[in-house]
Amino acid sequence: CQLVLSFSRMKLALAKIDLTDALSIWQRNLLVYRRLWKTELLAPIVEPIFTFLAFGFGVGALVTAQVQGLSYLAFVGAGVLCLMVFIKTLLEATYAAYFRMVFQNTYDAILATPITVESLCFAEIIWAVSKAAIDSIIILVVVAIFGGAPSLFAPLALVPLWLCCLFLAAFSLSITARIHDIDYFNIYLALFFSSVFLTGAWFPLEILPLWLKFFAYAYPLTSAVDLVRACLIGKFTSSHLLELAYLLIVSFIFIELSLRSLRKRMVI
Repeated sequence: CQLVLSFSRMKLALAKIDLTDALSIWQRNLLVYRRLWKTELLAPIVEPIFTFLAFGFGVGALVTAQVQGLSYLAFVGAGVLCLMVFIKTLLEATYAAYFRMVFQNTYDAILATPITVESLCFAEIIWAVSKAAIDSIIILVVVAIFGGAPSLFAPLALVPLWLCCLFLAAFSLSITARIHDIDYFNIYLALFFSSVFLTGAWFPLEILPLWLKFFAYAYPLTSAVDLVRACLIGKFTSSHLLELAYLLIVSFIFIELSLRSLRKRMVI
């Protein structure tokens, strides 16, 4: 009873979400996507092919030894899949969301109805994950064709991948809600693209110095890459359960933060 009372006092922004309203906004975004789907689906087909050619056969040709018992091509498969999907999520929750909020005034139009900010924000997060989910299926097929997904458990990689997209979308949208000049996204993108090299996507983290390992393992994207790789190669350990729980926790925290941030931005 005390636990229930403590949660009720917190007044979570999540409790203000109307799922019916959120679904309506999601459907609105889907209608727009259906008009542009041909150009939208070009990138997830072309980008992983060239990335595999560069990292799998280019860098991989220089890596003669196996990496964690895998060929470099199999090792880097998780990195290719994760990076491509994470970029799609990030761009949807930053530039695309910012255009809808500031330049197109879509958010103002939606909030002129009885729909709450929390429902709008949650719909935007789920939409970013949905677009990433569409791309992830295509990219997973490309990864499998190139030999980066040798396990029958490979389709399970979509679960931690989408969960991390949920975290990344929420985190990115909380950033978007605080930005008043679109050029400031350059800082966020620079930090993101710099940090992905410390997620274990391209090389094992064991070779890093101790102080850098601490940051790398605390970074949620690292857990996602490790979980995706485990599914792609079919090797699981008990630590993967902890990583999955960690992704769930940070996703919950940053969804709550993004709801509060957008309310502060949109409601005067």
